[in-house]
Amino acid sequence: MTIKNIQTAHLVHDLKNPVNIIETGARSLLEKQDRYGMLNSRQEKVIRRMLRNALKIRNLANSMLEVDMAASGMLRVTDCTLLGILKSALIEVFDLVDPVVADALQEASSFEKFRKILSDNEVLLEADDSYINRSIRTDETKIGLILVNLLSNAFKYKSKSIRLRCEVDGDRVKLYVRDDGPGIPECYHEQIFDQYFQCVKAEGFPVRGHGLGLAGAQALAEALGGCLMLCKCPQGAEFMVQIRVSTGL
Repeated sequence: MTIKNIQTAHLVHDLKNPVNIIETGARSLLEKQDRYGMLNSRQEKVIRRMLRNALKIRNLANSMLEVDMAASGMLRVTDCTLLGILKSALIEVFDLVDPVVADALQEASSFEKFRKILSDNEVLLEADDSYINRSIRTDETKIGLILVNLLSNAFKYKSKSIRLRCEVDGDRVKLYVRDDGPGIPECYHEQIFDQYFQCVKAEGFPVRGHGLGLAGAQALAEALGGCLMLCKCPQGAEFMVQIRVSTGL
């Protein structure tokens, strides 16, 4: 393990401790009101927002560690399914966008019900039943982080809807995430994957953030034997991540 790896691991550990305390305290206030006092609806709303943001900090810390591990060639391959990967990523994003939808997705008892909930909330999922539930072997956490990054960006810039498409070809899985927003100015197409790069406001396209998201997602995709690329589309922005998996599809 390099000095950088050790520093990242220590930083993630140091971030998780205070986040755990915040999360535990907030959950106690919500779930043990007979002990700590009753909350009104406005107070509950504030505490639930605290919990969502604590989760966001935890996920950011985990992302840092996973990107660092990917750069060192460290993978944790397990048995999983595409549906499981998609479900976890979408629930995580919706938990910040609309927690009610996140709860409904969590409780969905079938793929069709899951897809219907997404459709009702302007997320169109295109995937074939013949492979969505079949077992694959890959690093589920890293793929999930890539999807969360792409979906978060899509939610940020969409005008109305998001399209998520899955394709399987032998040992290759392709996942497409497309929004119907203003799109990415062509002058930035070759730079958006650069670490720390941020677009300036151009033609009504405001970009906020630290510029690490797509660079980190690309590093994760490459560690999985694949790639992440920006696709050409007539409207909005579409990204495609391709990964290699062990599968009997």
